[in-house]
Parts: sequence; structure tokens; C-alpha cells
Amino acid sequence: MLTPMATTRLDALDERARGIALGAARITVALMWLANLHWKVPPNFGEDTGGGLYKYAASVSRNSPFAPFTWVTEEIILPNFQLFGWITLLSELVLAALLLSGYLTRVAALGGALMTIPIFLSVIYYDRADEWSWSYLLMFAAHLFIYGSLAGRHLGVDGVIRGDAGRRRRATMWVGGLATAIGVAGLWVARSMDFVGGNVALLGSDAGFVNDQGELVRRWELKFVWFNPMWALLTIAVGVLAIAAVRLPWARLAAGSLSAVLAVVILFVQTFDYLRDDGNVQVVATASNSAMWLAFAIALLAIERAERRAAG
Repeated sequence: MLTPMATTRLDALDERARGIALGAARITVALMWLANLHWKVPPNFGEDTGGGLYKYAASVSRNSPFAPFTWVTEEIILPNFQLFGWITLLSELVLAALLLSGYLTRVAALGGALMTIPIFLSVIYYDRADEWSWSYLLMFAAHLFIYGSLAGRHLGVDGVIRGDAGRRRRATMWVGGLATAIGVAGLWVARSMDFVGGNVALLGSDAGFVNDQGELVRRWELKFVWFNPMWALLTIAVGVLAIAAVRLPWARLAAGSLSAVLAVVILFVQTFDYLRDDGNVQVVATASNSAMWLAFAIALLAIERAERRAAG
């Protein structure tokens, strides 16, 4: 039989493990949104080529059995497709950033659950689709789980801003360390040493591609963000400033502001060339990177705001 002290320690370990599990689940769902931003390429979103986001929207007219959704697609979405593309891109970008940072998590979770519905209706009936329908039902359930579990209070800003000064300081250090690590990794994988060049490298592995015989060859897919050396160094700068906030009170605000500026500026760049492992150049959107920097900005600026409220 366990002693009362041992029981207390086991309960504390169990509570901590459950908190880490909840936070990890939220971050995983956030990375799913972030990883699917790169192929929604502005400004046409595939309308000019019949690919990308457009191909899924257009397939609704041919295949969807749900008449109201078909009407909305044909009468509203397709005639205003570029506007729809921007709304989709920005919505998913903000959703990814909020879930990554764990800020306003319950609002983001409900938004993600609602966004899952039209995605399901658009993708599941796409021509030649090999989608597993349960993946979208699980996606919907995952957001409801995040909503009900208060997952933002674990490994997230929602919990940090309710904590004391020590917790806010530790959280700032963690954000700074993570940004620095991602920047260093991005610098290592970047292929172009031209600081204003368009060639960038993938932080992750390659995706599927169509070979010369027209066959789809699938590879393990883990696409998050892309870097050239300049973007990597700026990410490191965000991290270093955040770490320096332990001793320099102004550094956290500077780090959050720099990250926010990066998110906006890189989003306006819209696209860049991604040099694939097989030597081919692929155009991708910059929204994944913007979501990452926005998440850092949200975390740092929300902590800074909480710190000022506590001080005032």
C-alpha cells in the first residue's frame, strides 16, 4: 500500500502528464492546420490552373450530394473564388497561430470544428479522391476535445497569463528557446546563401509527386515551414530577444513586435520558390511561415500584456 506522500506525488505526476498530453494534442492539431497552408497559393489559389484549392471547390458542382452546399459553392464561392481563397487562407492561418500559442483556445477550437464541415464536404467527393472519411470526423472530434478540455491552459498562453511572474518568465524563455532552435534548424537546411534570393529549403521531408509515367508516388509528408538564411536569422533574432527578456524588460515586447512584423510582411510576399529534393522548383505560399511567427507574436505579446497588468 502506498503512503500518503507517495500517493500525493503520483497524483501530481499524473496531473502533470495529463496536462502535457492535452497540450501536445492541441499543438498537433495546430500543426495540421499550419502544414496545409503552403498549398493554398495566392493570388489565384489554383483557379488559373484548375489545381490547388480551386479543384476541390469546383468538384462540389460535379459530385456533392448535398444540394444546399452545392448551391452556395456555385452561386457564391466560385464566382468570387479569389476572395474565398483569401478568406480561407487567413482563417486557417489565424486558427493555426491561436492553437499553436494556446491563446483563446476554446474560441479557436470551435472555429476549427466549424471549418472542418465545409472541408469535409469539399474534399470527400473530389474526383479520384482516396480520402478516408473518418479522418474528417476525427478532425471534428479533436477540436471538440480541445474545446472541452481547456487545452490552452497546458503548454499554452491561456495558462501562462493566469499564472504568476515566475511562470510568465519561464514561458518567455521557452518561446525564445523554441524560436532560436527553429531558426537554427532553418539556417542549417536553407540551400540558398543569397540573402535576398527566392530559393528556400524545406524544414521537413518531401511530399508526394507524379513521376514520368503519371503515377502518384507518395512519400512521408511532414511539411511545416520553409526558410532562406535571412528568414532563419530573423527567427533566431526573435528567439534571442525573448531569452534576453529575463534581464532586459523591453526585450519581450521587441521580440513579439518583430515576430508580428515578420508575420505580416512575409504574408504580403505571398509566394516563394521551394527547391525540392528531386531538383524541381515548386511555388508555395508563405502563410505557413506567417502562422509560425504570428504564434510567437501572440504568445510573447499576450505574456507582456499580462505582465503589465500585474505590475500596474
